[in-house]
Amino acid sequence: MQRVSFVLSAAMGAPMSSTKPVANPEDAFLSPNDGVAISFWIISIAMIAATFFFFAEASTVDSHWKTSLHVGGLVTLVAAVHYMYMREYWVQVHKSPIVYRYVDWSITVPLQMIEFNLILKAAGKPTSSGMFWRLLLGTVVMLAFGYAGEIRALPAWPAFAAGMCGWGFILQEIFMGEAGGTAAGCSPAVAASFSNMRLIVTVGWSIYPLGYLFGYLLGAVDDVFLNVIYNIADLLNKIGFVLSCWACAKEDNPQWMALSEMLYQPRGEASGAAREFDQAALTEAATKLIGNHDYVVKDICNASPISQKDLRRVSAASMSEVDQMMQEVAGRLLGRRGMTCGSASHRDCAAYLASRTQSTAQQCPGRNADMSEQAAAAFLAVVKEVGSGA
Repeated sequence: MQRVSFVLSAAMGAPMSSTKPVANPEDAFLSPNDGVAISFWIISIAMIAATFFFFAEASTVDSHWKTSLHVGGLVTLVAAVHYMYMREYWVQVHKSPIVYRYVDWSITVPLQMIEFNLILKAAGKPTSSGMFWRLLLGTVVMLAFGYAGEIRALPAWPAFAAGMCGWGFILQEIFMGEAGGTAAGCSPAVAASFSNMRLIVTVGWSIYPLGYLFGYLLGAVDDVFLNVIYNIADLLNKIGFVLSCWACAKEDNPQWMALSEMLYQPRGEASGAAREFDQAALTEAATKLIGNHDYVVKDICNASPISQKDLRRVSAASMSEVDQMMQEVAGRLLGRRGMTCGSASHRDCAAYLASRTQSTAQQCPGRNADMSEQAAAAFLAVVKEVGSGA
């Protein structure tokens, strides 16, 4: 953290050395009426705060996620430095900081593309170097032609079209290429994060070519409006992008990830209470439990429930024990028998779930069913078996 603090301190101080002498000292600082400059300042501080957050959070996740959060921290760190310069440029010149933006994008966008590779590797999925190089190629084409068009090194319209091809190539890879295909078999947490990242690259990034089109090519949008929109887009597209990786890393648990992988693997014949139910019901129950395990465990141990206060919860001190029991339930639903449970906390957990699990909307008006009747029956039968120590 000391190293990060030093870098950020140097970055924050560096732009001030470029300030030119002005007749009125107030002209060198933020004006209360300059919304663009204020937005630059807000975004730069947000990027600095996000950098500290991601580097600090990297120490709280499993080792295979640390690289992803470190790379995410670099994305916001690089953006923070450049936003300090862009703010200074706008205050002094009152023009779009095109060069600074493209220098920033030329570093941060490839780092964001690396995240697609890192999140799949952390999830235990096979990835090739080809995926990284294809995403990098699309990034280089998109940014190089966009910049060449904006500085008039190439004809504006052909450069715009070529840049759009680069963006389209990236979208093809993350939706229909190797990256998209690999994500299809991931856990719900990884799949949700991957989906959010793709949404940002699709919808969030669309702001930039639209700005190029309406601002630069058609001249329909002035620099003031365009820069505010770009700044907000960068806030969402950078910090929001890395937050998706962070959310996935926090959700990850090696045991639950292993159970998630079992959903996509051939399974042997069920044993114990699970033998009484068909494969579809067992799979549905296991999928629901694995996809919502964090919520389920917290609900079982919730000391301050908002609804169904009449149900007896398990002590929050037993949360890790409840989590282990739920892992065993999921494992037996999928045909894997592990540890023997049966403690007082496990029995209390089974009793709570017997009253809490809902398979029809009529059981608790106002709440949707947790799963189908057959899946709920299979789930409760295995919960009872595990809770009893059988």
